[in-house]
Amino acid sequence: MKRFLNLNTVYIAAAIIVLGVVLVPLAVETYNLRTQGINYFTTNIEDYHNNAHPVEGENTIEIDLNDLESNKEKVLFQDGENQIYMFKVIAHNSNEYEMFFRSSGSYSLGGATLVSGVELQHNNDDLISKFQAKAKATYRGDTYQLSPSEDTSDVEEFGFYLDLPDNINPDFEEEGMIDVTVTNLYVNFWAEKSS
Repeated sequence: MKRFLNLNTVYIAAAIIVLGVVLVPLAVETYNLRTQGINYFTTNIEDYHNNAHPVEGENTIEIDLNDLESNKEKVLFQDGENQIYMFKVIAHNSNEYEMFFRSSGSYSLGGATLVSGVELQHNNDDLISKFQAKAKATYRGDTYQLSPSEDTSDVEEFGFYLDLPDNINPDFEEEGMIDVTVTNLYVNFWAEKSS
C-alpha cells in the first residue's frame, strides 16, 4: 500500500497555501481597483500619498451648438496617459448651455494620475475636492466667461455653464460653432505609501 502523504505532497500543498495567501489579497485589490477606478485611490488615502499641481497652457475645443450630440467624445486634453473629453452638452434654453467633461487617467496598484478641472487636496485624514478650472467661450471675436456647473461632483467629471446674450441667438442658425478654452487644469497624482 502506497503512502498518500509523502514529502512531495507536503511541498505541493505548502506551495499552494503560500501562493493562495499571497495571490488572493492581490486579486481582491486588483478587482477593487478595476471596479472602482480612480475612486479606489480617493477612498484609500491612508494607503496612498496624494499630490496635485496645475497643468500649464490653454486647451481649446470646438463645440457645435446646433448639433449637441456631435460634441460627444471630442478631446479637450491628451498627454498620452491622461485624457479629458466632452461627455455631453445640454441646452437649458436657447442661450443657456451646460457642458460636461470627463477625465480618464492611468492607474495601477502602485498609484495613479488623473488630469481634471478638480484638484484634490489632502487635509488631515481626508481629501477635499476644489474646482480649479476656468473656461471661456469665443464666438465671432466676442469672449464670454463660463461659470462652474453646480453638478460637478467628483474628480472624474466637471462642467461649465455657458450663458450667451440674447442678441447672438439668430446667428446660430447660420453658424453654431463656438470655441471653448479651458485653463487651470490639475494633475492629481497618487503613489503607494511604503510599508
